Amino acid sequence: MFAGRRWSGFENSEESLFWTDDAGVEHYPSLEDFKDVLRLHLHHNFNLSYSEKSFSRLWSLPLTKESLPADENEIYLHQSLRTMWDLVQDPEYVMIALLQHLDVFPELYGTCGPMYVVEEVKPLDLPGLLEMTSYSAWAGRARLALATLDLIEEFDTMFDTPLHLCDLKPEHFGLSEHQRMKFNDVDNVYLKPIVDRSVGDGSACSRHSDCDFFDCKGQCNMLKKKCLGGVTNNNLQVVCEKVFLGSSFGLKSFGTGMLASRHGEKILKPLLQACANPSGSKDGTRLSADRDHLVRLRSVLREIVSFDERLSEDNL
Repeated sequence: MFAGRRWSGFENSEESLFWTDDAGVEHYPSLEDFKDVLRLHLHHNFNLSYSEKSFSRLWSLPLTKESLPADENEIYLHQSLRTMWDLVQDPEYVMIALLQHLDVFPELYGTCGPMYVVEEVKPLDLPGLLEMTSYSAWAGRARLALATLDLIEEFDTMFDTPLHLCDLKPEHFGLSEHQRMKFNDVDNVYLKPIVDRSVGDGSACSRHSDCDFFDCKGQCNMLKKKCLGGVTNNNLQVVCEKVFLGSSFGLKSFGTGMLASRHGEKILKPLLQACANPSGSKDGTRLSADRDHLVRLRSVLREIVSFDERLSEDNL
């Protein structure tokens, strides 16, 4: 699947690195100066540290060629740095390239100019009306839900601070050809310090939702009328609300979520509702779901899967 830059809200601009003077002479940074700027870019915009290994993950191609003379190699280097700089303006590219060894996002296959090619991950299917009545189909989705919980727990623990999925939809989760659950839309995935800075940037507000960054919830200081403080919710809360529960449209036994089913009305649905809205808020304010929500939810999902396996054995 091809991808490319869609949005850039970063402070570092190409003009500050590559520019043409009044005489028409093009100016480029040295390789060491470029790496210094890249180091600042990764730290400021992603809270990620720089190393030579991270440079090679962001740009796996050679910067010079032995077959070229010195003047042509200089041009080749300059064009390589231009292309690399364009690529690292794309948050999705940066996260996929730097974290590909963790196998949580689609694999990066390669680049072609400012475009890049990534693994195609099959989005999760949401249940149709008939599937909501089938216990076996529901148990199959419970297995996918367990894999989803494992993945978001990885996002919480792979760094010193959690990795937030700020634009979260059911179709953003998917399975690779090796049946590995991955998150396949990485445009708005950031470490907590970056999200905290975004939702608590001091901008004017009159309600908490004014401070939200997509699904990452902020808080409005009602006395100062400013967005202050850090993100108030977490990935687990959003997954419970938007992926597992979905919308019910006011119908008791209906829902659009992955785990929507009449079989879960008594036990699973109340757990999901508590996880989706831990504070019981009547508006859109959301707090983080805690470890107890995760443990209880995992336990019930495993029971659903285990019971389905016993039913299958009895039918042999």
